[in-house]
Amino acid sequence: MKQILGILLLTIALQACDSGSNKKDTLPSITITATEKGHVYLNGQYTGYTTPAELKVSKGDHVFAVATDESRQYLRREVNVTEDTDIEFTPNDAPEPKVWKALWLGVHEVTGMSAKGRCSSRFSKDELDAGFDFFQWSIDNQFHPMSYNTMKWEVERKDIQTPIELHKASNTWFTLEPESIVELLPEVKAGNYDAVFVFWRESEGDCSFQSSYFGLAWTDPLNDPIKTGYITIKFNAGDDLNENINWYKENDPGVWVHEWLHTVGETYYQNRGERLPEKGDDGLVLHAAEKYHYTYPWMDWYSDFMSGRVKDLGSANTFCGIGPEALLQKSLRESAME
Repeated sequence: MKQILGILLLTIALQACDSGSNKKDTLPSITITATEKGHVYLNGQYTGYTTPAELKVSKGDHVFAVATDESRQYLRREVNVTEDTDIEFTPNDAPEPKVWKALWLGVHEVTGMSAKGRCSSRFSKDELDAGFDFFQWSIDNQFHPMSYNTMKWEVERKDIQTPIELHKASNTWFTLEPESIVELLPEVKAGNYDAVFVFWRESEGDCSFQSSYFGLAWTDPLNDPIKTGYITIKFNAGDDLNENINWYKENDPGVWVHEWLHTVGETYYQNRGERLPEKGDDGLVLHAAEKYHYTYPWMDWYSDFMSGRVKDLGSANTFCGIGPEALLQKSLRESAME
């Protein structure tokens, strides 16, 4: 009796193994190719594969995509999978990009109580033009390609001629607060812009508002009164503004995209259900680059952060970050109106 029972249990176990094996074997096989090499995504998540690739997926609705290396396009298809399928992506599979709206503000003059008394620092019209060109260069060379052109930034420029009083925080930093901007520009409010970028001069002659930062970003925009990403760039023009801008382009080109990523990469996309990297030692997600083994000037970090290809710590095949699919879905200003 004991022997018969043992044989029966073994038979059931083998049937169970066969059943599981057959189930795995019957998962549809999806072959992914593209007209150029690219990274393969499944349902918005990077798979770790590049084209050509073969994926085993469950039957049902899925989003397949390829982020191309050279043309920096995100090619996607929504497919109801019922059987083995070959998907060849072409440029025709690129979706319409999501429009994001930026307001760039050139501040002609800031005033405040410096170490040498009350004074002002000013940008000329030509210098503000150079600052705006630097920002637009970053949009064209970083924001758009790092998003695989799932974003299309529409940029509006305004120059502020009225002198703006700087705020001096308890940590001795001089800052240009959003309240000062809203007082002059009431159109800076929920639903109008995804981000406001403010460009002002740190020092001129003996007047210095030097502080230990280059840019500042407000990291929880939907909980701020203006419900808009807010970034200030405190630029040290030195003796030659254009020379300093060229230095940043060559040595630290990601300064604009860095500050913008703070506005969406600290709380916004996490609250939308995306899985982003862990926080750095200072409590900021974007400052975790070294923790994930990236190096200065961090351009690969910004790119992987935006494209959802930051390799999880301690894992060889799972990834985190925003991702092109998430960038397509909803802009910050649209979320501000919900």
